[in-house]
Amino acid sequence: MTSKTIRLISILMLVTIIALFVTQMYWFKKSFSLEEKQFDNKVNIALRSVAHTLLTLTNNTKATIPPITKTASNEFLVKTNTHFSITTLDSVLKKEFLQREITVSYDYSLVEPESQQTILGSTVPNIFESYEIICQDRDMDSIPFDFKVRINNKTTYLVNSMGIWLYSSATLLIIFAVFIFIILSIIKEKKLSLLKKDFVNNMTHELKTPITNISVASDAIRKRDDMDYEKMKKYAEIIYKENLRLHTLVDTVLQISTIEKRGESLTFKEINIHTIIKDIIESFQPIIQQKKGYLHYNLDASSFLLKADETHLTNVIYNLIDNAIKYSKVHPEITLTTKNHKNGILIEVKDNGIGMSKETQQRIFEKFFRAETGNVHNTKGYGLGLSYVKIIIEKHLGNITFNSTQNIGSSFQIYLPS
Repeated sequence: MTSKTIRLISILMLVTIIALFVTQMYWFKKSFSLEEKQFDNKVNIALRSVAHTLLTLTNNTKATIPPITKTASNEFLVKTNTHFSITTLDSVLKKEFLQREITVSYDYSLVEPESQQTILGSTVPNIFESYEIICQDRDMDSIPFDFKVRINNKTTYLVNSMGIWLYSSATLLIIFAVFIFIILSIIKEKKLSLLKKDFVNNMTHELKTPITNISVASDAIRKRDDMDYEKMKKYAEIIYKENLRLHTLVDTVLQISTIEKRGESLTFKEINIHTIIKDIIESFQPIIQQKKGYLHYNLDASSFLLKADETHLTNVIYNLIDNAIKYSKVHPEITLTTKNHKNGILIEVKDNGIGMSKETQQRIFEKFFRAETGNVHNTKGYGLGLSYVKIIIEKHLGNITFNSTQNIGSSFQIYLPS
């Protein structure tokens, strides 16, 4: 599947899901409004019944009950203009709400009919900010009241009442999340596929050279019966070296695959990291001299003994120096330093190379990624080095960081606990 096809499918799916989401939100809002209207009517009927009961208890059978006033989205005023106790109001409200299955949390209060000031209630939150509470006479037997009811959890109650809409909305959100996950996975797999393709091209190019050399040398030996010993020895040496090179190439690829397995364990023992660094630097001297550069080291760590896997840690440092040379300018200038840091050791490899772009910096630890993606002849390698380095450092419970500026150089810092 091409990138253009993936992009087109992603856009179509995204537009479809957004359209479904907008439609769902529209109908959810319409349904919520309808549910709220039904709930208000239900409460209205219940409160009129409460008012009727209160009037009946006072033997008032002639007074008419005015329409229930909705003073706020969750507050209702009932005008009774008759005397009743707050205990009676509490009992009648509970009974009516229970009979009509209005299972909400609510507060109620007695109010003065004309001024609408609160006289008494079950709870009066923030009342002192809005009203001046007037101290009533002790003899309140003849004082008429109206009452207010405030629904505390109206929105929650309405939303919970919309079961099918909640289910469909949740399902749509899950579908949207799965869609995003699938698209990201496809994009990731596409990138990995391109990187693997580039890796295969690089690997093919790297393998082709030693195979060609072995073929030429073996044909020369096979076809020339009168070849003198020196020439035969020379061709045999070419075959031997190119065969070793092939082994190295294959081992490099297999090495990272093996070490990534969870069951693969490293062999830890006490090592002298300074001795290892000196040996590695010594092995790089011929190529550094050939390029007319320099490779210096400042081993300032006073504590340089570590519990580590000698082979893999050697490969880590080797990889970093090898990369510094590969991506160097004409004359590489590389400095390796050590110092003690936070009960461990900090190893830094700094170069004056070509540096890395911001995009490259975000991806350098990805398997198969190389800065010269698409050009198999520019810089040799498979994009496995830094991925391998990161894995090994993490298996040593350490970490690796870096700083890089294009056309100035890069520096890699490895921290390893003692």
